[in-house]
Amino acid sequence: MTIGLRLFISSAVFSIVIAVAYWFVAHEPAGTFLLGFMAFALTFLAGYMIVAEREADLWGDDGAATGQDAAGEVVGTYSISSPLPLWSAAALASIGLGLVISPAIAAMGAIAALALGALFIVQSR
Repeated sequence: MTIGLRLFISSAVFSIVIAVAYWFVAHEPAGTFLLGFMAFALTFLAGYMIVAEREADLWGDDGAATGQDAAGEVVGTYSISSPLPLWSAAALASIGLGLVISPAIAAMGAIAALALGALFIVQSR
């Protein structure tokens, strides 16, 4: 966990520095907001790793580990034949398109994304 944690924290610090530099150079609020949001998201992930994944024992944290040490490690269950990823991408695209065109499209996309998320949970059991 320590390598991933270092990666997220250093990336968050870097994006904060870039956001501040961008503000002083460009004085443009949209880009500064997006860079700040990226820093927030990376900090959130680092906090999640500290709180929820405290006991994670990852092979990459061992300095002497090789790629062969990770062979056979279970990282999750993925259904190859499921159409849900395609439909989830369409739902998320409709949310993004709806934010530009119409809030009704975004709302329908959000409802579809929630329903597909529930189906993902049911399918993973």
